[in-house]
Amino acid sequence: MKRFVTRRAVLAGLAASAAASGLRPALAQTAPYPSRPIKIIVPWTAGGGGDALVRAMTPSLARRLGQPLIVENRPGAIGTIGSVAAARSPADGYTIVYGTADSHSIAPHVLKTPPYDARKDFVAIAPIGFTPLAVVVHASHPATTLAQLLQMAKDAKEPLSYGSWGQGSSGQIVVEALKQKTKINLLHIPYNGTAPLIQAQLANQVNCSIAPVLVADPYVQAGSLRILAITARERLPGFADVPLLKELGIEIDMGPWLGFLAPAGTPADIVDRLNAAITATIAEAQVTEVMRKMAMVNDRMGPSAYQQFVNGEFERWGAYIRTAKISLDP
Repeated sequence: MKRFVTRRAVLAGLAASAAASGLRPALAQTAPYPSRPIKIIVPWTAGGGGDALVRAMTPSLARRLGQPLIVENRPGAIGTIGSVAAARSPADGYTIVYGTADSHSIAPHVLKTPPYDARKDFVAIAPIGFTPLAVVVHASHPATTLAQLLQMAKDAKEPLSYGSWGQGSSGQIVVEALKQKTKINLLHIPYNGTAPLIQAQLANQVNCSIAPVLVADPYVQAGSLRILAITARERLPGFADVPLLKELGIEIDMGPWLGFLAPAGTPADIVDRLNAAITATIAEAQVTEVMRKMAMVNDRMGPSAYQQFVNGEFERWGAYIRTAKISLDP
């Protein structure tokens, strides 16, 4: 028997087909986040302290987010190469960047033409912590306190030298802040990284230096170097006898900050989800132990508070840079 399809049936079928096809993108758009792997751009070399910390966090983050995390190292130009790549990525939560004071508070001020707007092109997700820095001298140095070193700098006919791990580095900015607050003169000798900096200090090629506590500590324990003061808000475990700069009347507690950021426009609910996962991960014992070994200090903040903090750090570091007239451009 022949079956006749009426016009009404054809139209109903077409309508149903259109409705079904229209539902597909809607369903895709409402897929729970995250539904695929997340990329973390680390704008520093593989194997460095920041890279090691991010990789220590990824197993727990992957567990909490239910998706693999891919760490991609894109080093160079004070962290700006990797940060540019992140800023130009889709604002969908699937690319985030490991940001630092060097890449987001310093680079935009020391570069004549910054490749991004650190305040407008990113949204803050969550802090990791701060890296305390140490004012270091050789173990044979006559100054056993920071006050003695500062007095030597004031009395010297020629400027004493200090080393940092690079022109425009956060280490240099901290010492420039110290100079501005104490009205002393020190001659900056930049090195290409912390390893050559420490070797120069061990060889007494500089009068003093600024270095991450983690980097200087093995040589302090070996009796080769001496730490005179630390940039931190409170005394560090294992360094209880080392004074803080702020305890000596020098209000500098701004060791370089580390944290995660995303491209501007990333939805607030995704930022909140990432913040919760990162905050919980940092509280885990294995991550806390890595941070302890790195002498890192953590502040927990929600996205809004962290955004305010990052913006404030941009202004604070920028003020020191402008006063010291530091530039990486010829």
